[in-house]
Amino acid sequence: MPKVPDNRRTGRAAVNALRALLERHNHIVQEVDGQNDFGEDQHVTFTENGEVTGDVVKIQVKGGRSWRKADGYAVPVGDHGGTWADGNLPVFCVVHDPDTDGLYWANATKQLLSARRGGDVLKSIVINSDQKLDDESIVDFVVEVRGYLSRYRGNRIIQAQLGEMASVEFGLPDIVQHYTNAHGEEMIFWQRWGEGFATLLHSDLDWHPEHIGPEHFYPNGRPDLLPGVPLVAETILDAGEAQWLAACFEASRWARETAVGDPPIRTNTGARDNYVAKRVRHHLRVDPDSLTRSIQVLRAKASTDRDLAARAVELESDAEACAEVLSEPWSEMSESARRIATFYLVEEVRVGAPALPIDEQFRIVWRCPRPAWEYGFGVRIGGPSTRRTPRREIVPVFELRPGDRIYWLSRNGKESGRNVSAVWDSEDTPGAVCLLFDGVTLGDAFWPGEFFARKASGRTRAV
Repeated sequence: MPKVPDNRRTGRAAVNALRALLERHNHIVQEVDGQNDFGEDQHVTFTENGEVTGDVVKIQVKGGRSWRKADGYAVPVGDHGGTWADGNLPVFCVVHDPDTDGLYWANATKQLLSARRGGDVLKSIVINSDQKLDDESIVDFVVEVRGYLSRYRGNRIIQAQLGEMASVEFGLPDIVQHYTNAHGEEMIFWQRWGEGFATLLHSDLDWHPEHIGPEHFYPNGRPDLLPGVPLVAETILDAGEAQWLAACFEASRWARETAVGDPPIRTNTGARDNYVAKRVRHHLRVDPDSLTRSIQVLRAKASTDRDLAARAVELESDAEACAEVLSEPWSEMSESARRIATFYLVEEVRVGAPALPIDEQFRIVWRCPRPAWEYGFGVRIGGPSTRRTPRREIVPVFELRPGDRIYWLSRNGKESGRNVSAVWDSEDTPGAVCLLFDGVTLGDAFWPGEFFARKASGRTRAV
């Protein structure tokens, strides 16, 4: 007589358990015939208040102990990766554990697309043990699944396609606008509700996010740098791009203005990490010697702080990355080396409310404090001289170092020599450079693109 395989019983138990739960809550389940099962066991149509909605999902159901892992469950993708990721309906995986009689779920489509954005090929769908599906959690499950389904309708289809193009995932309430310039380069404006800044994604910049606020717009070029050329943060734009971006930013102002009673939003950790990395890169560019000083401060503090010492031992166990920190510029460091460099330089990142502008929301406390307080740009009297002579070299401000002799023009054009006593990354105006002249008590702020005539030192070639 033909023998019934054991896994058929566990598989049917899983399908029946999920069907019973969904039908108990008035949702419509249509099983896929076994002969037509190509990675999906059920099609589920959700209902609301007794009425059928147009929201349909596909579910792959697995049952038995073999899917159990140390920290949850896993469903092999096999040859279903393409259809699960790119079908016209999302696919969810559900596992039935016979020992607990519990159902556990995960969004297979979302995991596959997320892995693809990171350049990975997912072998298994991971299901956490806290993703339980039962009579108590099914309402939250349905809300989350239907929210994800909205990306397959109307403007959300366009947003989903833009997200795939830029390797990001937009939220349901996000404002997303798209622009193609005359060279065929793609730009995406992204405003998350409640955040005090917007994000610019540009294909010509490999979609690296540039977080912007009104303080980062220079429509006529930043002072003393690129006059007449529109600049947003560090991104140079043409007139059409700048006008489009400014219009998007103004039109989305309401989304940045939260009111009392609005639901709380979480800190954008991606924006935080990008902001810190950008500041660390600039910090090292302006004051490369700060790394050595910071390490000395860290060592002294770690001698009495066990937690700090343990963290240092953990990071420094990667000898190759440690060597990179001391020998390579930031742009050529590995991610491991960048983590170590950031640990050396940054004592703390203080995080404020998400509605604050990005420069106020994330405040970096450096291990080596700035040597003096800072003047703003508006109090500067005169400006740097760029007069050439055989004994001078012209250098950008970020190349100046303590001990340099530079030349200054008064408001009347009279030139005099000044000695640089300190150089640091401005804390009052992130992205600017501060110089302390002749040992005075406050430093002057300059943009990185401002140039100085310096007494020739042989360190750099004349510009």
